Amino acid sequence: MRWFLLGAVVLSVLVLSGCPSEFGKDGRVGKAIHNDSQENLLELTRCSEEWKNKVCHGPQMDRKECERCGG
Repeated sequence: MRWFLLGAVVLSVLVLSGCPSEFGKDGRVGKAIHNDSQENLLELTRCSEEWKNKVCHGPQMDRKECERCGG
């Protein structure tokens, strides 16, 4: 019984040690979800080219607004 419990604990530790790289804030799954949601948002929020140039390249550059406009 102890060997079964020890094996289960060791296996759990091995599996869970890989979780941050996969499921954490900056993990592969998190990045994939973020990219998919950004693609869906781009279809919903279109900005004019003038506004996009202003927030992405102008002196009033705003990173979040530029990302929202797809820049």
